[in-house]
Amino acid sequence: MGMFDYVKCSYNIGELTNVECQTKDIDPLVGGTMSFYWIDPAGHLWTTDHSGCSAIEYGVGEGALWKRIKYVPTGVKGKVYAVDISREVEIYDTVTHPDGYAETTFCQLLFVRGTLEYFEYINNA
Repeated sequence: MGMFDYVKCSYNIGELTNVECQTKDIDPLVGGTMSFYWIDPAGHLWTTDHSGCSAIEYGVGEGALWKRIKYVPTGVKGKVYAVDISREVEIYDTVTHPDGYAETTFCQLLFVRGTLEYFEYINNA
């Protein structure tokens, strides 16, 4: 099955607006890296980079190394940047009802140079 990415769309696309959805289509070579993407109200695609925000310190002492690892904030803040893609991306959300029935909603998004140009729900009956 593999990993996926999270997408939250604040652009008005109907049923999946402001719902945290999943996708494997933003980076087609990898298929999903558990990254978070946001589509702003104007339809632009963004993501965040938190590299360098914390450092690993190894405590001195006895015991397993993994028990002595501590993550320490570096004071560096994350960075938000635009994602410039031109392709179709399928997002989906699954709701499990009390009777165990799982209902999945799929929406196809078309991005041109990082801006949402068109969307269409692809599983409506």
